[in-house]
Amino acid sequence: MKNESATILVVDDDREMVAFLCDILQEENYIALKAHTGAEALALVEREAPDLVISDLRMSGMTGHALQNELRRVAPEIPIIIITAFGSIESAVESIKLGAFDYITKPFANQELLLVIERALENRQLRLEIKRLRGELARSYGVGNIIAASPTLRDVLRRIEQIASSGASVLLTGESGTGKDLLARALHYQSQRRDYPFIAVNCAAIPEHLIESELFGYVRGAFTDARQSRIGLFQAAAKGTLFLDEIGEMPLTLQVKLLRVIEEKRVRPLGGNEEVPVDVRIVAATNADLETAMAHNRFRSDLYYRIAMFVLPIPPLRERPEDLPLLIKQFTVRAAAEAGKPTPAITPEAMDCLRHYSWPGNVRELQNAVHSAVILSHEGTVTMDDLPPKVGTRQNTPLRMLEEAAVHNLSLAAIERKYIYKVLASVGGNKTEAAAILQIDRKTLYRKLVEEADLPSPPDEESAS
Repeated sequence: MKNESATILVVDDDREMVAFLCDILQEENYIALKAHTGAEALALVEREAPDLVISDLRMSGMTGHALQNELRRVAPEIPIIIITAFGSIESAVESIKLGAFDYITKPFANQELLLVIERALENRQLRLEIKRLRGELARSYGVGNIIAASPTLRDVLRRIEQIASSGASVLLTGESGTGKDLLARALHYQSQRRDYPFIAVNCAAIPEHLIESELFGYVRGAFTDARQSRIGLFQAAAKGTLFLDEIGEMPLTLQVKLLRVIEEKRVRPLGGNEEVPVDVRIVAATNADLETAMAHNRFRSDLYYRIAMFVLPIPPLRERPEDLPLLIKQFTVRAAAEAGKPTPAITPEAMDCLRHYSWPGNVRELQNAVHSAVILSHEGTVTMDDLPPKVGTRQNTPLRMLEEAAVHNLSLAAIERKYIYKVLASVGGNKTEAAAILQIDRKTLYRKLVEEADLPSPPDEESAS
């Protein structure tokens, strides 16, 4: 679609050519600006911010290529079309290298120029839209948008903010469903690589015989079905972040090749003879104990120390009772919007079940449970009957927990720890209220949480609000 309100700057030291081009543009309802030197063009770019620049190649003073260099520095988002009466392959290649959208030799047909202009403006519009969407993604996945009322998760987010711009490799550890993918994206969009791709690959979901070609790509003829060359995920993530989820499931034979790529920053496609430079940040995740895997020779220690410059353990949901009420509210609102229903209320009994359930599937299980409950709800209310059977039962209470503890021969320390978290969950993480129910003072509660979760020590009572 033609962008008829676009502003186009024409730059040429030939005044007749400038006037001719401006007439063509104005006939097509474009807004035409004119400049006869590179310096004049740069001043107009700064003042008027045109949508497109058409520049002659050979001009007295600043040449078209010199102008390209300056524009790439001060206004890289503006596309440039180079025109010249002295066309050559060398000058065309140089123009494209410097970022020209297209290169046209004189004489040219008016319709040829107008078609190139239309394509250049459409390309600019697409690039601006991509930039806008990336900005929205950065805001959506920003650290500030992640629900974290619990001290343990807030500490993880602080670490992410500290290391995001370092470019160092990061290993996220934790149970399935704790939100490692979300935190990997937060790490990416908090970093200087945010304008480049975030590519996620689940190492456990790709068959062993395909994962090498997926990561490194392949050349035509590398194997029977390789009818054309294909870049791998390392190249697809150029200048961005490659997220290797469930890296503990990667075969040992591929771990050696992955280590070499990370160390040398070069990748050789399957069946190829040449290596290609790659610039990516590696963020990995696992729900397995990689140190145990190393001890049993299932994971290479040299690869571990390459990907684990920073290790961020993600706490399970059962250890983050303060986050439960906020997550339930968020998932309820989101599920209602997706279902086209008003946001329902949750009865106290249903909320009690949600808070007392242990959530072995963590945040993912909670989201699915709330989503299904909202869909099944009627008359604007989620009841116990709308919850999944294992969640919507009164057996998910502290009294039932004691019976389970006896069956499993849990120690007193384990029972105390589990009960503290259950009480915290029941009061939405309010430590003052939890301490009153447990009949201990707040400092004692903090001390027990510090011992269990390695949290920062609490402030003195005199300074605590």
